[in-house]
Amino acid sequence: MEEESSTHFWKKMLAPRGLQPVKFEHPEQLFSLLGLQDAKAQQRFYHLMQKYSFRLMLHDLLQEPHGIKQVAELSHYASQERVREMLQELQHIGMVEAQGKGFRLRNAAVPRIGDVLELYVGCLLRREFGMESYSSVSLAGGDAGGDYDVLADWQGRLVFVETKSAPPKGIHNPEIAAFLQRVKALLPHLAIFLNDTHLRVKDKIVLMFEEELIRLKGIHTLHSQPIERVQDQIFHLHHFIYITNSRHGLVHNFAVVFRDYLRYHTDADFLF
Repeated sequence: MEEESSTHFWKKMLAPRGLQPVKFEHPEQLFSLLGLQDAKAQQRFYHLMQKYSFRLMLHDLLQEPHGIKQVAELSHYASQERVREMLQELQHIGMVEAQGKGFRLRNAAVPRIGDVLELYVGCLLRREFGMESYSSVSLAGGDAGGDYDVLADWQGRLVFVETKSAPPKGIHNPEIAAFLQRVKALLPHLAIFLNDTHLRVKDKIVLMFEEELIRLKGIHTLHSQPIERVQDQIFHLHHFIYITNSRHGLVHNFAVVFRDYLRYHTDADFLF
């Protein structure tokens, strides 16, 4: 059934664009990637991932394949007490085990936080918004390199989400240029550049988008189609490309983006 569903997705979303999938991941593979087989454990981990502090802690934990010797090693963004609580939750669902005063991952194959974030966002779009979605998608037929982090079907609209787990200072112009190139090759209805941070994206990320747009289309494009704020740290370009951080929560920010898109892409425009 799942194979039939994915085949239908690719035919509906990619065939008209002259594209075809080379590889992709079902977002629910997030749990097998982390060695979580029990349904209750999977659900608990999914809810933990909704918290930004947990994702930061997990980021640091995944960078220690041999484990940590003490909880203080992971207390950069939360108190030691809170970190210990999160680690104990992971111990309870079987993802980590204690080693002395520290902890280590039970799964020997430690994934990258970027892969975890891509799969999690795919899960979120499925579970919270009812979309069919796929992660880490590689396509043939286009002229853009790299994987498409998340592709989703939103009521017949193709949604493309690029996810970045690094803070704004760790993201650079070539990554913005590559994202815009993938948007051009894919022709989605809606594209979202998600930086999983509570820091401002206006100061650096939006600025880099402006620089790359000038490089692509000239300075005049920012006069006719400027990057504008939707609310807080959520921005749009022509209500088509959106830039957002994760402050206020990923579900909240995605909902703001989708509502803004609908506000400007429905036949009810004349009412507003």
